[in-house]
Amino acid sequence: MKSDYPVFWCIKKFDSIPEDLDWLSPQEINRYRQFRFPKRQQEWISGRWTTKKLLSNRLTGSDTLPFQELSIHNEVSGAPFVMWNDQRLEGSLSISHRGENVVAAFCFDPDITIGIDLEEIEAKSRGFVEDYFTKPEAKSILALSIKEQALAASLLWSGREAIVKALQIGLRIDTRQIAFNLPPLKTYEDWQPIKILQCPAECKNLKLFWRKLNHSLVTLAIKHNHQEIDFSSRGIQQIL
Repeated sequence: MKSDYPVFWCIKKFDSIPEDLDWLSPQEINRYRQFRFPKRQQEWISGRWTTKKLLSNRLTGSDTLPFQELSIHNEVSGAPFVMWNDQRLEGSLSISHRGENVVAAFCFDPDITIGIDLEEIEAKSRGFVEDYFTKPEAKSILALSIKEQALAASLLWSGREAIVKALQIGLRIDTRQIAFNLPPLKTYEDWQPIKILQCPAECKNLKLFWRKLNHSLVTLAIKHNHQEIDFSSRGIQQIL
């Protein structure tokens, strides 16, 4: 049985974020002012803007929703969640930033948790590959050309990041507890699945997808509690 219950996602560049702060909630303004370093401020605020662009579109069908009505907060675990007019918005939110870009993803289904990760495609050392990936994964990566090694290693690392976000456990586990079957490294323009070969017990009913974006890639993990449902990439919808 296929599910078309969508996961919405959005990507923005840092330089598209307004310089004024009047679209932040009062709580967000207070949090923003606590950051000591401009880079951390920029990363934090870009995630809020991108999330609000996405949610305004889905909640109203346009960008007419006053952004200050939405407030993005974090659980003790670090997982983000949304308050709308002081009421918690049901669903799962995930945010990632890398380089000059930020991505956000949201699913309104309360039985689904998601994790999204944005990763620049860059070379990883042999030591990194052998330390953080399983032996079969490392063997597959190191057998590739130098250019393909960068894509493969970045992809398998990003997949791990997305999964631990969906599980809301952080990188507190040995990354070699997770293993993937390296997918074909073609430059697809749409989401493609990654087969999970092994994972902690919490990974039951979990799907992983990826797509390439210029010199970066995005991975999306979807964990659900629905029985007899096979999620496909058709349910992943981009909001511009």
